[in-house]
Amino acid sequence: MRNILILALSLSLLGACSYFDKGSNWVQPGGGDPDQARSDLDACEVEARAQTKVDRGIDQDIAATQGSGAFGDPLADSGMSGYQSGQRYDDIVDSCMQALGYMRQ
Repeated sequence: MRNILILALSLSLLGACSYFDKGSNWVQPGGGDPDQARSDLDACEVEARAQTKVDRGIDQDIAATQGSGAFGDPLADSGMSGYQSGQRYDDIVDSCMQALGYMRQ
């Protein structure tokens, strides 16, 4: 049992390390500054968070009109699932980085 716990903890830490390894999947043709790539990725992620926040607000407004009462059903499905929202976020980041001239490794 202890070995399983240690294994699970080790895998979690390994996953966390890869989560924070930002910028390593994007390169500029002909090379480029890794610090600039991280900065550009941060800017693209800010844009993606802002856009998905707007999307969630729209979904909540739609859900409110389909529920009962003045504010609708607060537990109603708001349309976009967590997976779809995550996919939308990834698509926005990808489009932003490609527009800045980056390519996936």
